Amino acid sequence: MMNLDELKAEAKEDLAIIDEDNLDQESYKNQRIRPKWLEYKNHFEGLLILAKRNHQILYRQKWMYYGGKDEDKVYAAKPFDLKVLKTDLQMFINTDEEILDAQGKIQYYESIIRFIDGTIHSIDTRGWDIKNSIEWKKFLAGGY
Repeated sequence: MMNLDELKAEAKEDLAIIDEDNLDQESYKNQRIRPKWLEYKNHFEGLLILAKRNHQILYRQKWMYYGGKDEDKVYAAKPFDLKVLKTDLQMFINTDEEILDAQGKIQYYESIIRFIDGTIHSIDTRGWDIKNSIEWKKFLAGGY
């Protein structure tokens, strides 16, 4: 699927008013692009749910690992010889590279969803902008 930069480029293209002489046709464009952006939102919300789920599973694994509760084979593969106090456990988990990567992924998806929400809002208000442009053209042509 697309990344944030690709979505930004597509939003710029979708929101542009290309034919100022046929604004009525531009307003129909909203009906084509809004469902596409709703689909993007749905897709990235699904990815966010999955990323949060994976983060929770990883968090539990790190809690067991740093808390000394994991299986011996885990420590054989990745030794950890410190005895971590309960008060320090959060610090070890929250600064673990894999946890930070998982949190970064969640934040990235949240950022994409905020951008998509803004784009959908712009699509919704695009109709008003087009209507105002049509009204302004009527006014300039002496239609009032």
